[in-house]
Amino acid sequence: MKNFLKTHYLPLGVLACSVITMFLRMLLWISAISNDESNLLPAGTWPDVVSWIMVAIVIALLVFFCWKLKKLPKYRDHFKPSKLAAAGMLLGAVGILISSISALGGNGDTLTTISAVLGIVSAGSLGYLAFCRMKGARVSIAFHGIICLYLMLYLISCYRVWSSCAQLQVYAFELLAVVFTMLACYHRAAFDTDQGKPRSYAFFSCAALFFCIAALPGCNNEMFLLGCAAWMFTTPCDLTPAAENEKA
Repeated sequence: MKNFLKTHYLPLGVLACSVITMFLRMLLWISAISNDESNLLPAGTWPDVVSWIMVAIVIALLVFFCWKLKKLPKYRDHFKPSKLAAAGMLLGAVGILISSISALGGNGDTLTTISAVLGIVSAGSLGYLAFCRMKGARVSIAFHGIICLYLMLYLISCYRVWSSCAQLQVYAFELLAVVFTMLACYHRAAFDTDQGKPRSYAFFSCAALFFCIAALPGCNNEMFLLGCAAWMFTTPCDLTPAAENEKA
């Protein structure tokens, strides 16, 4: 049992919690479609309450486990050549690419179009980063910077207007998924200049993984969320706990 409490299993534990929360939210959507013509999610039901309890549990576990990590800011300490990480990053690139092309094909405004064009560029950037990760080559911070900028514009373009029928359960998880993915990418970029903070990156990347999966029921951009989830799951930093004299 003690082995399963090690920080190395943190992404797997978060993935398991996210799948449970996804099924709870799926029950909410099924109930909304069956019982309410307005499609509003029922509040206060057991799936709703338990899903938010799962959020609290995951955040608490992330704070506990991430605080134990080593404070090694160097790129070489965290990101070794990895075909698995490269595959996850490629899936992330595909998800962003499909999402951006779909947005270009719609009737979006100027900001949506700019965000979509930058998304296509970001998909290419993430694809190149995947190739470099597989080879073990370091790249400029600009590549992750472009992706951060895209995620920020995507966030603004999707959530800048407050809906008159807004309901917290409908958009909160998807909103948090984008926010945490953007913050994870920002902290990942810091490692490209050897200024990374493993605790922050591990926290935000695992939180992004959780919310990307949990937000799938009822979302409008499944490919984007699935791609980002694969990206976050396969590209953790070194999850080795610090020695007692390093934790302070």
